[in-house]
Amino acid sequence: MRILKIQTLRGPNYWSIRRHKLIVMRLDLETLAETPSNEIPGFYEGLVEALPSLEGHYCSPGCRGGFLMRVKEGTMIGHIVEHVALELQELAGMHVGFGRTRETATPGIYQVVIEYLNEEAGRYAGRAAVRLCQSIVDRGRYPKAELEQDIQDLKDFTRDASLGPSTEAIVKEAEKRGIPWMSLEARFLIQLGYGVNQKRMQATMTDNTSILGVELACDKEATKRILAAAGAPVPRG
Repeated sequence: MRILKIQTLRGPNYWSIRRHKLIVMRLDLETLAETPSNEIPGFYEGLVEALPSLEGHYCSPGCRGGFLMRVKEGTMIGHIVEHVALELQELAGMHVGFGRTRETATPGIYQVVIEYLNEEAGRYAGRAAVRLCQSIVDRGRYPKAELEQDIQDLKDFTRDASLGPSTEAIVKEAEKRGIPWMSLEARFLIQLGYGVNQKRMQATMTDNTSILGVELACDKEATKRILAAAGAPVPRG
């Protein structure tokens, strides 16, 4: 398997009306393109050994254990990567449940969509899921030490990105009112809303004052990250 591209969605999108935080991974199954899970020797057993908690995934059968039923009967690896990526985030304390897997017009190339709470963690979970599934295909197992490291890394991402008490209170109130929000690239800035309605804040300070702009302009690296994230060309240095 090979990851061709990973995209982060942060707003209204093609895949979901309600879920705005999604990772879209373009995945080339390569030699596994025509091989469902039930035709891979030892794959079901290796997956259950590595992640027994997948028993809680309902999937299309609509019952507990439904996903593992699909794996045992035969489903494509892209679909399995989706569920593994979601479960890794769950094991790290991030409660996500939305995922979609669709084959593209190019045979063997799939779009794997997973929900995230923390962007870096979501992208990491997608890569780790591919690594886990490939290991089970090749060796029939995924080392416990590697799984534990994956979960710890995901927890570290969450801890590092956690909001302060003031910011968290404001963000929760914004969510209650249906106001979208996102973390920006630098200086713990939060953006509320989009387009002409957007507001920037840091802790309890908003962009109604010039303080945030002055502080950002005095931080060369942060300024370049903000400009680059907005699509503006910036010099390396």
